[in-house]
Amino acid sequence: MSRSRSFNRFHRYLARQKRRGLRSVLPQFQMDFEIYGSPIDHSRDMLNRLKGREVELELLDAEA
Repeated sequence: MSRSRSFNRFHRYLARQKRRGLRSVLPQFQMDFEIYGSPIDHSRDMLNRLKGREVELELLDAEA
């Protein structure tokens, strides 16, 4: 590994460690990370779309 590449990787590592340390100390960043870091539940939207499709299919069958 060339010197510049290893230098960049090391400093990225140090920056990541510093960010993690700050997040653990500052409470407002802990909350933001928990909100934005958690997966989003899309199941309600999917169910609503399926219900809408079923209604559309029933209307099309009734017309035919």
